[in-house]
Amino acid sequence: MCWCITRKRIQAKKEMTKINYKEGVENLVYLNRSLQLLSPGTCLTILGYTKTYCETFSINLIIENNSRDIALHIRPQLPQHYVIRNSKIHGVWGEPEIASPLPFTLKRGRDFFIQIFVTHRRFLINVNGIHFCKFHHRLFYREIETIEVKGDVEDISVERVKANHYPEHLPQNDPIKIRVEGSSFSETPTTSEESDTDEYDDDTSTSDNWLRISLLRRPRRTIYAFKLPFLGTFKRGSFINGRILKIEGKMKLLPQSFLINIQKGRDIWPHPMVALHLRADFSLHNAGLIGRTTLLRSAYIDGEWSIGKRTDVNTELRPGKAFSLSIVAAKDSFQIYINYSLVSEFLYRCDPAKIDTIYIQGDIRLLDVVLTGEVLFRSVELKHISAMTLFTVRKLT
Repeated sequence: MCWCITRKRIQAKKEMTKINYKEGVENLVYLNRSLQLLSPGTCLTILGYTKTYCETFSINLIIENNSRDIALHIRPQLPQHYVIRNSKIHGVWGEPEIASPLPFTLKRGRDFFIQIFVTHRRFLINVNGIHFCKFHHRLFYREIETIEVKGDVEDISVERVKANHYPEHLPQNDPIKIRVEGSSFSETPTTSEESDTDEYDDDTSTSDNWLRISLLRRPRRTIYAFKLPFLGTFKRGSFINGRILKIEGKMKLLPQSFLINIQKGRDIWPHPMVALHLRADFSLHNAGLIGRTTLLRSAYIDGEWSIGKRTDVNTELRPGKAFSLSIVAAKDSFQIYINYSLVSEFLYRCDPAKIDTIYIQGDIRLLDVVLTGEVLFRSVELKHISAMTLFTVRKLT
């Protein structure tokens, strides 16, 4: 990525922060001054209809003090395809938040619903059934009394419920059942005649230095992309020692990052146990270095993130190019391969037999996710990766 592309990104970000909050201009569509006390687990669902000429609208959660502070301001900008989040304290707007790696689904002349879910640390915001972004509290959420909706919308109603999980489990967002191939776990076993595999030694004897894992190249299927974020499930206990989770896709032309969570359960709140959080970052400090990637690895166990690892490596993750990423459940660690080359390893922080879900989002086109069979392949110990630069990160956010 050249410096001119980076410069364009920075300029675009500056342009997006020139926000017109339309104070005193927008029509008030809905007002409720008697919200009951908000607490963690409270979910507000705003339902409505965007007018055919809708440019923008806003949802405000307000504290009725002398300055009428706004604890949360949500402003979808339909032509620009982003959602502004901000707060207003003592008459002054704070720093706006705009970025989201998730798709913008609001359209003119359509029904919509937006959910605001309250946790102890942040608001979680869901647009049309998909978790879209979060907003950390800047004011005390228990002091919120009023909700108002303004702008180019109509038929507004607000529902309030107490929930024990987020997001809501809707049929259109059910996890995809991940295909399992090979070994006793396979529902559709493949044979050597059906597969185009790498060449391996036919000697089937094993020793303590060998694990039964595989990096199979399968026959090409009809290519289509999964919608992101991707949520997939597999039978608990099927991703164990010697098995591989294989992810195939194509990088977008201007990638910034993508992440993969291998976790227990589908919910965002309460926070699930995450056995492996893997994030590939193509950030500003890698500008101009094609293929240079920062890999972040961590885990979320017992209510907190573990001490993470960061590795700066040269990979074949290049703009617009196809890739294959394999995560191996080895004896003591997850081993990470990109295009069949080992790039990193992450020692287990929990029993991998407990995990049953994979979550993927970011700047890729996702073409396939499969849990594969077993072939002899030499395991790699952590000391064999010592040539790569390792850094410790205290917390991943």
